[in-house]
Amino acid sequence: MRVVVEMAFTVPVVSIFTAGAASGGTSQERQARQGNDISSSNLAWGSGFSPGVRCGMTFTAAGRFNTPTTINSRSVTSLDDPRLVALFDMAKRQTNNATALYVIYVSGEFLTSSGNVIGMGGPRFKFFNSTTDYGLYGHIVMSDGALNSYGLAHEAGHCLFGRFLNSNQNSFTINDPSNPGSDHSNNPQNLMFPTIPNENPQIVSSQCSTARQSKIVLQNASNSRGRIIKNNLTTMKKLNARIIAKMRFMKKDTLRRPAKRRRKLA
Repeated sequence: MRVVVEMAFTVPVVSIFTAGAASGGTSQERQARQGNDISSSNLAWGSGFSPGVRCGMTFTAAGRFNTPTTINSRSVTSLDDPRLVALFDMAKRQTNNATALYVIYVSGEFLTSSGNVIGMGGPRFKFFNSTTDYGLYGHIVMSDGALNSYGLAHEAGHCLFGRFLNSNQNSFTINDPSNPGSDHSNNPQNLMFPTIPNENPQIVSSQCSTARQSKIVLQNASNSRGRIIKNNLTTMKKLNARIIAKMRFMKKDTLRRPAKRRRKLA
């Protein structure tokens, strides 16, 4: 009998709940929201939706934190907000700098001062030795408007797409591999379309293969353990600064809801 062994592609998720965030009032609620977001991500990136591909990736809970800090979602304009950075750093200390997606839930329907942005996400360098030997974290912030959606799955894509295109340090990109030159897909039913589909979001083979190779995937991250001491801090800071600059010009992530459930903006 022929035995087929599937490779594992595990993505750890660390959730950080700020005061007042939706489904963040009790330990049970926080566990449920993290679990729902992980389940949705496993549907999109794991089993997949036809006619998209089955990617076989597995998102798992790697930690959950509750903080008394209150952050109004409308005051959040970028992932390098000092309040978010402090929470990302806190969670990393608590997890011994584990490779993971670090997800902050803030209170309020939408991010930024206007519009209906429900999430932001992107990679950050953990260490850098070369364009083949480096580590990444995923940084994500989501508002209450992302509740019961594929928001985490979408923001995870922005993190998992971070990669070098060649041996040049300047070739690092977070662009969507299915739509070269753009940070999003141009297919309205694709998970990485800027207005996130509410049902059955698809991914394609180029997105799957790129995500599987991400340094945030646990099996890939483990290949670099023991080499962190050679970290090139100067280069790493420059690379992170380029990511931050690139993200300022990305299309904002919004959510497609069924008409009967659409919320009117104030």
